[in-house]
Amino acid sequence: MLTRTTEIHTRRGRIRFPAYVPVTTFGGSYPLDDLVRPYLPRLAPAMMVSYHYARQMKEDSRLPLMVDSGGFASLFANAHVVNQDGLGILQIQREEDVETVNPREVLELQERIADIAFTLDFPIPPGTDSREALRRQQLTIANAHWALRNRRRQDLLLYAVIQAWDTESARVCAKSYAGAGFDGIAIGGLVPRARDTALVTRIIEAVREEVGNLPIHVFGLGNPEIAARVYAAGADSVDSSAYVQLAAEGKMWSVPGRIVADPTPMDRLHIALCNLATATGRAMPLSTVSLVFTTHALAVSE
Repeated sequence: MLTRTTEIHTRRGRIRFPAYVPVTTFGGSYPLDDLVRPYLPRLAPAMMVSYHYARQMKEDSRLPLMVDSGGFASLFANAHVVNQDGLGILQIQREEDVETVNPREVLELQERIADIAFTLDFPIPPGTDSREALRRQQLTIANAHWALRNRRRQDLLLYAVIQAWDTESARVCAKSYAGAGFDGIAIGGLVPRARDTALVTRIIEAVREEVGNLPIHVFGLGNPEIAARVYAAGADSVDSSAYVQLAAEGKMWSVPGRIVADPTPMDRLHIALCNLATATGRAMPLSTVSLVFTTHALAVSE
């Protein structure tokens, strides 16, 4: 039987598995994230920020910091994935300017601020033309191997990202990474396939079979029940922003079907912390317990 990795060590500390990693943002676009972030060290083992928001960080992280590549933006209508000298480049039309995201710029930022880096990938949504799906996967693989060859900071843990559309394509991607020297593997593109739990499970199991005991991270599947299935299938960690997205709507995982109508900013903060505590299984910070109970009572009474 394969022995699973139980933890990883980063320059900012240890991350024990299974690990539920909250997503946060910087730059003021989502004010609730700024309210929640001071509490994350009490409730989470690490935090995740995407490349776009990581560029706007002005504070040092107190937690192990995961930095995603921002490749999700390739799904936007104004974005194009371009092959440039065998590597995948993301071009995003911004009014009259074109913003470019390339593997070198992503890695340079990750080496400055991250503890765990994820290679520049290009999601393959359901229904993608087979030729385009294969092109995106090949460029994702090429970017991963480029990052591994060009990493300079050896204490930066580098996760190669898998983008696939079925079990066999996931195996192809995983085989190209197995034994190459990556510190972990990440699986993207599962959020739009989350309702097909059998497919999600098969993909994770297939990747686990190919990569041995390397840590496996899954992007975006943050519902606690789904996260439990993901762990059981072979993944070690997940990330999600669902805990704050639901809080903005006045919704708590611990009280399904109930909504706090017109929640205040403090209500949203308390609900977000409650959601995160539910997902991570950690105790609430003492300074917020009574306030969360008040918000919980409001939800139940609605």
